[in-house]
Amino acid sequence: MPHTPPWRRLAIGRHAARAAGYRHGPRTSLGRMRPLCTARHAVVLLLAVATLAACAGPAGVAGRSFTATSVTGRDIVEGSQIVVAFTDDSVGAQPGCNSMSAPATWDDGTLRLTGELQSTMMACSEELMEQDDWFSELLGSAPTLALDGDTLTLTGSDVTVTLVERD
Repeated sequence: MPHTPPWRRLAIGRHAARAAGYRHGPRTSLGRMRPLCTARHAVVLLLAVATLAACAGPAGVAGRSFTATSVTGRDIVEGSQIVVAFTDDSVGAQPGCNSMSAPATWDDGTLRLTGELQSTMMACSEELMEQDDWFSELLGSAPTLALDGDTLTLTGSDVTVTLVERD
């Protein structure tokens, strides 16, 4: 008596076999149909998704704002705070005195200004004006962005700013 596949023995037939992940075609040495999706397929799919996610950069910054907790390469003026905020297509900052913003992209993990950085022209102390200057230079230098949970790191050629998400 020839081997009868389980799906043929059941009254529900081929449609149930397909729904269970089996297809018509090559059979194993035991005469069973091979599953449509194997563990190998699942691993390849998982690796592809992880690779795409890594290439996308810190896309999760849109709609969030961050406050600096530390800076290396420069000093933060005592009593001031550096705030950076992102929309879907722009970045804004208040590095101590003036507010500034520009259209930007960051899909590949690098912050690129796609337009001119606009800034208010408030008069502040010399130290705060200098802080505005070096921070605007950092934004315009295509710094890398690294997002780890609620911590964002902006890294330029000579300055690294670590920020945490504002509540």
